Amino acid sequence: MAVIKRVSLVDQVYDKLRERIVQLKIPFGSKLNVSKLQEEYGVSSTPVREALNRLLNEGLIEFENNVGAHVIDITEKDVREIQEISFSYQMVAARNALRNGDAQQMAEEIEKYIEEYRSSNGVIESCRCIRNIMDVFYKNSNNDMLMTKVTSMTGMDEILHALFAMPREKGGSGGQYHSGITYFEQIHDAVANKDFAKICDGLEAHQLWSRGYILKNLETVKNRFEYRV
Repeated sequence: MAVIKRVSLVDQVYDKLRERIVQLKIPFGSKLNVSKLQEEYGVSSTPVREALNRLLNEGLIEFENNVGAHVIDITEKDVREIQEISFSYQMVAARNALRNGDAQQMAEEIEKYIEEYRSSNGVIESCRCIRNIMDVFYKNSNNDMLMTKVTSMTGMDEILHALFAMPREKGGSGGQYHSGITYFEQIHDAVANKDFAKICDGLEAHQLWSRGYILKNLETVKNRFEYRV
């Protein structure tokens, strides 16, 4: 017998708000009015406030005294710092994975996710594929604390990926997310050869390449959307 999972009101509000934030449907810095969100979602204030607390813990919104909640405002400095932190986590994970894991098996997993990445359709799918590739290192790193830190940055990573892949019809640089496959192919080969230095080179090259698109699209996103809640 199939088990039907009940989704709480808090989960529903959280999922909908989170999706809108990471897909750039709510502008950076936008105020999140509890009363208006209640009306929009047809719920009481309790699930809205609990959902906002989750988003706060994830770093996607901020609270100010006497002002309330608002979506974070990403700057160029934030982009660079987020990527620097992510890269440092990736290097630790890759180093430990080569020590603890089966390199051939990891290479096979990465190859499978590269194929999924190649056939992905849109930001959410491609973001998931990239995360799966990185998770090959994380799950073989045997470092629970590292996994906790990485999980806490998932929302930020999704925002950067959405900025990177912003399509031309929205004023972006053209949805270049499939072009990054070549970097992951290099990483795949480096894993198969147990070459930590080349893994790091591939990870860093992909990050620097993607940063150009992210920064190019950042101001476009800030100026384009007029949605307020």
